[in-house]
Amino acid sequence: MKRYIILILLFLGNKTFAQTIPNGGFETWTNFIFFYEPQGYVTTNYASVLLGTGGLPRANVSRSTTKHTGTYAAKLESYAQNSGDTSGVPGLMITGTLDLANVNIAPGIPISGGRPTELNGYYKYAEGNRPDSGIITVILSKYNPLAGGLNIVGVGGGVFSNTASYTAFTAPIQYLTEETPDTVIIIMGTTTAIGLDSTALTSAPVGSVLYVDDLTFSGNAPNAVGSVDKLIEASLYPNPSTDLVNVDYTQTIASDVTIQLVSIDGRIVYTDRVYKNAGKQSISLNVAELKAGMYQLVITTTDGSIRKGLAVVK
Repeated sequence: MKRYIILILLFLGNKTFAQTIPNGGFETWTNFIFFYEPQGYVTTNYASVLLGTGGLPRANVSRSTTKHTGTYAAKLESYAQNSGDTSGVPGLMITGTLDLANVNIAPGIPISGGRPTELNGYYKYAEGNRPDSGIITVILSKYNPLAGGLNIVGVGGGVFSNTASYTAFTAPIQYLTEETPDTVIIIMGTTTAIGLDSTALTSAPVGSVLYVDDLTFSGNAPNAVGSVDKLIEASLYPNPSTDLVNVDYTQTIASDVTIQLVSIDGRIVYTDRVYKNAGKQSISLNVAELKAGMYQLVITTTDGSIRKGLAVVK
């Protein structure tokens, strides 16, 4: 199965980001005959229809009148492909567009306006046949014209626990660099057992349901990160990556360099230590064996340290 990670960039002009994300209230939907798709988003409806039980289409993201405000909310659910299955297709929704003819990722549209500090919204969640939680992830990136890819500037997210009524949530955004993002990616799902390969797309606990409504950004972070970064012109590409990642940077003095990849739950999944002379550096890392997900690349020298967000896809 082709991987289903789709990216979009959202138009956000207000520097405080105190505004509604386009179709963040999920009021506008497009009829694709077998299912409705929220405008500005791509969902696992494309996968779930192809995997429908007995060849019948079965959308697992739908417009719902069980809403927080307005007319509709988005309803995501994990469903079984066959009668009796305990694992099935998760409900996933990602801001973006899809080239159906070529099944290609659309990279989106540049944005401007600042550095939002929070993603806010409302949700309801009910776990299915096994203990589980829903998730939401926000990725802020900046396009690198020389590398032809995206450098991740900031990441945030939250986990949705069981709640029978709409509950407000706030997903704080942590900035990894001092750059101002020009790309926004928001991912929502019915399960924490999430991945982008064919196994993960059929292994969600059956029956989990997530409702999401009224997404907004707020806040405006200064162009600074928590620690002083003395490394110069650091870039990471391609990002997202499936196998080989390149890191370019400049260090002012010769020193030992520690390179680490840290998973989103804080585990160090890769570490190496090398000696580098002063000047421009280029390091390549093979991430082909890593699971799909979000990681932080941490490079530490005598100059200081830098952290870059890395998305690994399969």
